[in-house]
Amino acid sequence: MTVHATRTTGIRGPSRVLLVLAAVVGATGCGPDLDTPEGTVQAFVDAMAARDWDGACSLLSHDLVHRSTEGRSQYCDVLLERRHPDTSSYEDLAVRGEAAATADGHRVEVAPEVAPGRTEEVLVVEESGRLVLLDYPGSDTAAR
Repeated sequence: MTVHATRTTGIRGPSRVLLVLAAVVGATGCGPDLDTPEGTVQAFVDAMAARDWDGACSLLSHDLVHRSTEGRSQYCDVLLERRHPDTSSYEDLAVRGEAAATADGHRVEVAPEVAPGRTEEVLVVEESGRLVLLDYPGSDTAAR
């Protein structure tokens, strides 16, 4: 009788497929480039459209989150979810052109695809070696 040994990785079924898919997507470099102000803003917009509160919070300046949450930054995701019950306006929001470097940081314009005349400016700064938003599109119309 022949016995065949098999090695398992502990990851089976759909989880294994998702893991492989994530590796492929990561290897192809899909998604905005977080090393650019434009990419950072687009990643925030994409996270908001997907209601990925943790992802959106990770792209905001610590100072902004700290002030917005009155020192309780661990509740950033809850704050965004409460202030933005409808995120459909983020679905067609896109970065317009290249960032403009200023003394304060990088100014990035965003506008809805359907109404490109309605632009909003976002300030992106470097904080702890990475680019983050000092303010964000839609913050002025958020529910309070």
